[in-house]
Amino acid sequence: MKGIARVLAVVTSVVLVQGCAAATPAFVGKWKFNQDKSQTSGDTVSIGPADNGMMQFSSQGFTYTFKVDGNPYPTPDGGTTSWKETSPTVWDVTNNMSGKVSATYHLELNGDMLSVGGKMMKPEGGSMDFSASYKRMSGGPGFAGNWRSTEVTMPVTTVDIAASGADGILVTSDGSPMVDCQFDGKDVPGIGVMAGPKTTVACRRVSDMSFEVTTKLDGKPMYVETYAVSDDGKTLTNNGTPVNATSQPFKMVFDKQ
Repeated sequence: MKGIARVLAVVTSVVLVQGCAAATPAFVGKWKFNQDKSQTSGDTVSIGPADNGMMQFSSQGFTYTFKVDGNPYPTPDGGTTSWKETSPTVWDVTNNMSGKVSATYHLELNGDMLSVGGKMMKPEGGSMDFSASYKRMSGGPGFAGNWRSTEVTMPVTTVDIAASGADGILVTSDGSPMVDCQFDGKDVPGIGVMAGPKTTVACRRVSDMSFEVTTKLDGKPMYVETYAVSDDGKTLTNNGTPVNATSQPFKMVFDKQ
């Protein structure tokens, strides 16, 4: 699900040494995700009928149509998605990017509750597991309706932020690269699990203690995230805002390792 699209917005990295001429920014280093101090639920998802016998999925500006027939349908990020009805209360979804599986989702319906479990595939091999619980706000019956997440377990456990180039960062999540950009505000392609023909990121340094990352889809901003280190240097907090759903912000807290 795309509230698990937040997963697409998680920024991370591996530490390299910046030049001797400049002090190493406080955010460079290895960080461990603290689920208890984070707020990752509250995103909304809608599933419902569309024209020509299609269904529509929509979450935070990420919208596409599909049929629950196991066939691939295009998604806004340049990939495809396939939805299959395994049983009246179970749907399975497979997303592909550049001809390879990029993520899988297992949806289980229990009245007005929807459980989602899945995997994000790492380009270098292996996967990262995630899960979420959604409560129906309106609509129905079945999977159709408007849903809000009540609990989200993110796939990230560690984040490494390294210096990259003249003035930039390399971000890696659990050993998988996600962002490599300079602090010049220019759009660059997402890498690793963030890769896609229509996905770009732009980075801007706010201070030696913080920086900002904007994720764009087909040139349009989707998420703006600010990463800030606490005064004691022990905590890194990512405050993120979906551009198309500003009432659904999220917060991810990391502890210095």
